[in-house]
Amino acid sequence: MKLVDMTVKEFLSELASSSPAPGGGSVSAMAGANGCSLFTMVGNLTIGKKKFKALSEDIQNQYKATLSYFENNISAFTELIDLDTEAFNKLMTAFQLPKDNDSDMAIRNREIDKATLGCIKVPLKVAILALETLRKVESMIEYSNKNTISDQGVSVLMLYSAINGALMNVLINLPGISDDTLKSEFKETTKAILKESDELRKSLLDRVQTLLQ
Repeated sequence: MKLVDMTVKEFLSELASSSPAPGGGSVSAMAGANGCSLFTMVGNLTIGKKKFKALSEDIQNQYKATLSYFENNISAFTELIDLDTEAFNKLMTAFQLPKDNDSDMAIRNREIDKATLGCIKVPLKVAILALETLRKVESMIEYSNKNTISDQGVSVLMLYSAINGALMNVLINLPGISDDTLKSEFKETTKAILKESDELRKSLLDRVQTLLQ
């Protein structure tokens, strides 16, 4: 059964078990899905209000387009929940390959390298998608239903957690890559994403806290 087809209780039970997967990568993707779902709710609680309908047509159209972006990303993050666990399972399978001779070892090392790369690319995709989504939040806050400002703040926290959690999974797998150039590129990408996400988190939460006062 796919993780996304489980009930909440089943998912949490599987997560709490002694099995190493699902783990932090899948949870990070789940956080991204939660963040998008919350802001989709915010949008749906906004577009029918009189204040929103009094806005210019251009602003309304842009808001609705961004709302659709959040809604579409729910599905994208949901898919990544299982993809992360699948990537980890492939790595475990590679580690179990025979290593009785040089030929076996060469095949095993190649498959481990390939699977490790998968364990990096999936969470990196989560982080990039969450960052792209977080960038959209600021334009939504100004026009969203003010009664949902706390939900907007939680959405920011979820997307920020998705980014940071996913990047932790990138970093822990980097030592398993044999290509030093590629490893360096991933490190630089990770640093850039972390820097921007930290700045966005602060500015967005400052805005949310101001509106809560």
